[in-house]
Amino acid sequence: MFTPTLQRREIAILVGGAFISALSWLAMQPWNIHGWMIGAPLGRDFVNFWMGPRLVLAGQEAMLGDLPAYGAAIKSIFGLTRDPGLLFVYPPHAMLVFAPFALMPFAPGVFLWTALNLAALALTTRMLLRGAPLLGPALAVCLSPPAVAMVMYGHFDGFLALAATVALTQAGPRPVLSGLCLAFLSIKPQFAAAIGLMLLLNGYWRCLVAGAIATLALVGLSVAVFGIDVWRIFLTVLMPVHSAFITEFNAKMIETSVSAYFAARFSGVPGNVAWAIQGVVSAAALAFGAKALRRGAGEPGTLAVILIAALAMQPYVSHYDLAIAAPAVTLLVLGRAPGAAPFTVAAWVLMPLARILIVFDLPILGILVTGSLFAQAKRLFRQEDAPIIDVGGLAAAKS
Repeated sequence: MFTPTLQRREIAILVGGAFISALSWLAMQPWNIHGWMIGAPLGRDFVNFWMGPRLVLAGQEAMLGDLPAYGAAIKSIFGLTRDPGLLFVYPPHAMLVFAPFALMPFAPGVFLWTALNLAALALTTRMLLRGAPLLGPALAVCLSPPAVAMVMYGHFDGFLALAATVALTQAGPRPVLSGLCLAFLSIKPQFAAAIGLMLLLNGYWRCLVAGAIATLALVGLSVAVFGIDVWRIFLTVLMPVHSAFITEFNAKMIETSVSAYFAARFSGVPGNVAWAIQGVVSAAALAFGAKALRRGAGEPGTLAVILIAALAMQPYVSHYDLAIAAPAVTLLVLGRAPGAAPFTVAAWVLMPLARILIVFDLPILGILVTGSLFAQAKRLFRQEDAPIIDVGGLAAAKS
């Protein structure tokens, strides 16, 4: 159970994380909203989520695939002096989530977006605590370094954390609800695929069927609302461009990546060897995640392994995506069994510094995230004799 009285070690980790978070934010000069930050002192990439639906709804979806025109439009709207190098790389059904915020002026939109994502992290924390004191842990999660990275970049990993937690904990007792959450995760398709594989290996067929049907419905709705052309642009222009950043290793465009592949390539490892390393890590991560899911996903230790595994499986995953695991990992840092391994603590504390570390040629976060997965899995599986905590009959309700 969560203990509200923190030991000096936990307090030191929290203070260290707060210091690193503040340092990383100040390094981005948040007061200059015409520089690296755009339009607000937070949420840089929210520009994509705001801009994409506005262009499509205005009948200008072709601009999404015309990168110079897209950059010029952002420069004009926000009064920038240089192209910010942004790219809209999300499947068009994600615009069903983005569009309500895109209809608002930018500043109110980004602040509401941020507040809702932090609220989703707090709600996820509440689910994991199950009746224990909430305020302190929720604040620790929302102010944790991975959450700060999410806020700085304006991403939606709070929503993803909540959806992933519900999908994993309710796959047995409420397969339709789990499937709906899995469909929501499909706006980040590679992450949904990783979670889906773990569910498949554990025999949760009903939630996967529900998820597939709901995803097809979302895709169909996106075609009805935004048209088919935006899907053509996504599949034939935007996906290949983004994939080329990874396969041809344009480090500048993926500098916040914390994958094993990125760490290897940035360190000078040949591409085929780096892909082999990532393949081994991905296979191990899938095995660890699937094994952890058999124990039930309702405890921070198991959920942390599952979510970190889903992230470590990816050859490209950004530092802000670790906010998906922020509730589970932060609770481990705060002393919940089996506790956070040193690799996990280091990754948790240093996460907002991804871009700064790369400036100094230090791709260590890819190593720390991979090390965190192996260390947490070892700690979890060492507890073979401990009772399995099963939320809502997850293990018993497979079909």
